[in-house]
Amino acid sequence: MWLTFETGGEAGRSVEASGERFTIGRDGSCALVVSDDRASRQHAFLRVYGDGRAEVHDMQSANGTFVNGHRITSPVLLQGGEQIQIGETVLRAAITKPSSQATTIGVVPVDLRDGARSASTVERIKLRRSNRIAIGVGVLAIAAVAGAVGLVATGVIGGGDDQPTVPEVVAKAKPSTVRILSIAGDSGAGGTGWVYDASEGLIVTNQHVVNEGENYQVVVDGTPRAAKLMGSAPCEDLAVLKVADTKGLTTLPLASQTGLREGDSVVAIGYPGSASAQAQLTTNTGVVSVAKTSYDQRDAVDVPAYPNVIQTDTPINPGNSGGPLVDMQGRLVGVNSAGVTQRGERLIQGQNYAIGVDRVKEIVPDLAKGRSFYWVGVGLTYVPDPSRLNSSAITKPGIAVLRVVPGSPAAKAGWPKGSYISSINGQDLDGTLQGYCQAVKSGPSDRASFTVQTDANPAGQTLTIPFATSPPQ
Repeated sequence: MWLTFETGGEAGRSVEASGERFTIGRDGSCALVVSDDRASRQHAFLRVYGDGRAEVHDMQSANGTFVNGHRITSPVLLQGGEQIQIGETVLRAAITKPSSQATTIGVVPVDLRDGARSASTVERIKLRRSNRIAIGVGVLAIAAVAGAVGLVATGVIGGGDDQPTVPEVVAKAKPSTVRILSIAGDSGAGGTGWVYDASEGLIVTNQHVVNEGENYQVVVDGTPRAAKLMGSAPCEDLAVLKVADTKGLTTLPLASQTGLREGDSVVAIGYPGSASAQAQLTTNTGVVSVAKTSYDQRDAVDVPAYPNVIQTDTPINPGNSGGPLVDMQGRLVGVNSAGVTQRGERLIQGQNYAIGVDRVKEIVPDLAKGRSFYWVGVGLTYVPDPSRLNSSAITKPGIAVLRVVPGSPAAKAGWPKGSYISSINGQDLDGTLQGYCQAVKSGPSDRASFTVQTDANPAGQTLTIPFATSPPQ
C-alpha cells in the first residue's frame, strides 16, 4: 500500500506501507511521522495485506482518523484511491506506486476547527472509492465514504421465557436480508437490502446505496446476482431492485408503527462495509427511543428530511444502511438509514434512525412498479463549499454528477458524466440533498430543468429531463 501526501510541505511525496502494524503519527517512533500539531503521537496504523490492500485502524486519537471525509469508528478496508486524514494531513492511498508525473488533485479535507457545517455529523453507510471529475481548468475531487466493519452483538433481549432470543430473531430474518453492491466502472458501493416480495424478486434498500452505482448486484448466500433498478426516490432515501433468480429469498413480514412503543427491543441486521461479496451478516441490538418522529438535519449534506423515522439506540454501523430493523417477532419496523454522531464539539451516542415501516408502505409500492420520485437517473455527489475545490470554474455550491444509470431519462438525454449542477428549475443549490429536493419539487411534477457545467462548457447549459416513471431499460 502506497501513501501520498496531498497537503502540507510534503505534498507529492509517496511512501510505501507494509507489515501488520504500520504506524502513523507525530512520534518519532512511528513508521510514518507527520509534522502536524493536530495529529496524535500514535494516531493510526495500517495492517497491510499481501495483495496491497490494507486496513486502517484509529488508535484512539484525539481528533480522529477520517477516510474520505468520515470519521472511522472501526477498521476500514483501503483498496486504493481513498483519502485518509490524520489531523490536518491528507494522504491518498494507492495499490501501486504512484507515478512521479501524477497530478495532485484538489482534495476536500475535513476542517477540524470549523464547526459551521458540523452541527450534526451523520454517519452514512456507504463504501466506494474516491471519484474525480474534470471541470474547466481544474480537477474536482469528490470525497467518498468508506464503510467500516460492523460489530456483532448477541444475547437475549427481555426476560420472559417465551421471548425469542436474538439468535432466533436473526435466524428468522436472515433469509430476507441481502447484500447490495452498486457498481460504477472500477468503483463500487456496498450496503444491505431486504426482501419485499420474494416471488417477484423485489429488494428494498436505501437510495443512497444505489446512488453510488450504474449497475447493481444482490448477493445471496455469498453469490452475486444481477439486479435491475426498478425505482429510486432520493428525497425519501428508498429504492427497489429486482432480481430474476429468486431462489433462497424469503419475504420479510411488515409490522406497523401503531403498536410500536418506546422501550421495545429491536435488532438491526446488515452487512459490514466491505468490498467483498463474502461479507458476513452482523447484528446489533437496542431499544426504540421514539416510535415515530421526523428527522431534519440540514447540515448533513447527503441526508434528506425524513418525515417518519424511528429513533433507536441500536448501533447502525457502516454496511447496515438499507437493512432491516426488526422487532422481536422478526418483522420489519424500519429501514436502517442514519445516525447522529456529533453536534458541535459534543459527541452523540445512541441516536440512530430508521425510516419507519409506515412510510415504507406509502412509498415502496410505487417504486416496486417502476415509478420513481424526483429521480432522473444520475448519481448525486454534494458540494456545499466549492471554495475548497481545485477548480476555477466552480464558484457556487452544487452537485457533481459522476454516474449516469444506463437507460434512465438522463442517459437517454445524453447527460455528460463529470458534470456539475449549479441550479435546478432556476433555483441556486446549497450543495445538500435537501437543497436538491427543494429545487426539484419547485417546478413541474413530471420534469426538472438543470443548469449543468462541463469541461467543454464551463459556462453551463440547461438540460430539461423528465422524472423516471418506468425502470431504466
